[in-house]
Formats: sequence, structure tokens, C-alpha cells
Amino acid sequence: MAQTALIISGGAPNSTLIAGALEAFHELGVQIDVISTAGAGALLGLMYIAPKNGDVVSTLRGLKEMGVADFIYRAFPVNFKVFHKPGPMAAAYRQTLNPLLQMVQQWPASNEWAQTLKDSTTLTLASACPSNLCSNSLGLCAHIPFAEQIIDFNSLQTSRTDFWLNAYNLSQHQMENWPHKKIDVLHLQAALSFPYIYPPTEINGDFYIEGAAIDCLNFKGLRQNYPELKEIIIFNLLGAEKLLRKPKDLYDAWVMSIITPLVEIARDDIKLFEALHSDGIKLYKVPLIDAIANKDLPDVFNWSRSNMDRLYQTGYQTAKAYAKINLNHLIKK
Repeated sequence: MAQTALIISGGAPNSTLIAGALEAFHELGVQIDVISTAGAGALLGLMYIAPKNGDVVSTLRGLKEMGVADFIYRAFPVNFKVFHKPGPMAAAYRQTLNPLLQMVQQWPASNEWAQTLKDSTTLTLASACPSNLCSNSLGLCAHIPFAEQIIDFNSLQTSRTDFWLNAYNLSQHQMENWPHKKIDVLHLQAALSFPYIYPPTEINGDFYIEGAAIDCLNFKGLRQNYPELKEIIIFNLLGAEKLLRKPKDLYDAWVMSIITPLVEIARDDIKLFEALHSDGIKLYKVPLIDAIANKDLPDVFNWSRSNMDRLYQTGYQTAKAYAKINLNHLIKK
């Protein structure tokens, strides 16, 4: 009987904040019956309950490897590790160079100089990649290519923790919510298909975009599917006005144009649930955003390695302290 749910919101690149929080929950043995996710939260949740290598901690910490060396990021503030060029020519290029790319990824980088050299090699290879991007393209980037390398979709089918992710069906004009037994790499791709950045994902003739673009916190169906639910823990990356600020440059202005409406959507999601469906349910809002120091807020949405490291540690420390005080009854003794 499911009594405790965890909501993981959409949000990137500050998603390492949640990765750190999940490590803390894993370390403490916090017992969760249901995980409901949206957007990047779907990727994080799957890394938590179905890591490919069987090691939750190393999989979550590996998310920091998506960060770009600070020296490079200051000069070129784009994450070429995550956002890959689209089209068949780019796919063929990456497939051909895959052995070299794998070797570069496994190259240990124990200090900032080594990280810069490693990422410089990756940037060179990414820059040389051809592309079919044109005015007829439906998205700027290819869908993330590494999901199957870090998530065991087979073990997900037998997960003891119920898991849900959402995506919006453009063809039927409705939000869809998939349980873990129906989730494969294509469903995850749909959940991450943020408009303009990625093209819609086609599943069984219907086209999907990221659910978090419309519903940042996936409360949908929790009361109907789990009427016995007693408490919900919330990891919310977006619902805080302190995230809104003056942009630093044109690229940052574009990032903020994506984030700004999502902040209010995330806030409204919680308000609506509290007003309409929270009777008899205790909400635990882990203060992840509040824990970010004011001096670090201007960098919270950049993909630099230092920011992703810092957010990971902040998430870990905040969630651990919060759980010990507020969720002690869920910690496995």
C-alpha cells in the first residue's frame, strides 16, 4: 500500500541540485513508495531507481560530468556535451567516432587543467560535426544519446518503487502519464522533448513534447491511483521568484525566457494541489532553491563544472539535514 510519494520537478541545468538530494535520500535509506516526475526530473528519477551499473551513487554523481570546464564555459557558454547537432549526418559522424568519444569520456580528469584539456577535445570533435539543421528543422538539437548508457530499462519493469513520467500529446491535445512498466527510452525521450530545443517525439503515430513545459510538477493521478497516500515530498527546482533576474547577455536572456514562465507554472502547480487535492495529505517541500546562496544565484542556470559541483553539494547537504529533521519516520533503521 503506497503511502509516501516523491515529486521530482523539471529543470536543468540546476538538476544536479536534485541529484545531490537523491544521493542523500539513498544514503539515509528514505523509504519512498511512488516517484512522480516531469522533464529532467524523469531522467533523475530513473537514474535513482534503475541505474545501468547498479550503483545509484556513482550514477548520480556522474551527472556532474555534463558540466563544462569553467575556462571553456566562460568563453563559450554552451553545453556541447548535452546539446548535440541534429540530423542523419551528425548521427553518422557520432557513430563513426564513437570509440574515440568513449575513450575521451573515460579519460580521468582529477584537476581543473585536466578537465579543461578533456573538454577541449570534446569541443573540437563537436565543432567538426556536420549537421542537417535548417529552417525546416523542428528542433535545434538531437535527442540525448546517452540515456540507455546510464539507465537499465529492463530492471525498471520490475521496480519495487512505482514510477511515473509525463509528456504532452500534441496530436490528442492532452497530458499523458506513463507508469514504469510502460516506460522505455522513447517515452523518456518524449518526456525530455522541450519545444524548440528538441523536436517532438513520435510514439505510435502521436507526437509528444516535454510535459514539464506545461506541468512542472507531476501531481496528476496521485490521488486517483493511490487513494491511501498520506504524504508527498517535493523536490521543486523552479517554483521560486529568487530565480528571476536581469540576464547577463543575449544567450542568458534566451535561457531566462524559458525559465521565467516555468517559475509561475511550478508555483501554481503546488497551489492548485493544496487547494483541490491535499486534504489528508502532508506536503514536505524540501527547500532546495532556498539553500542556494544569493551570491551563487546569477550562475544557477549555467552549465559550468563548478556550478554543477556546487549545486550537487548544496542539494546533498540540504536534503540530508531536512530528512533528519522532518522525515525521520521514513528513514530505514
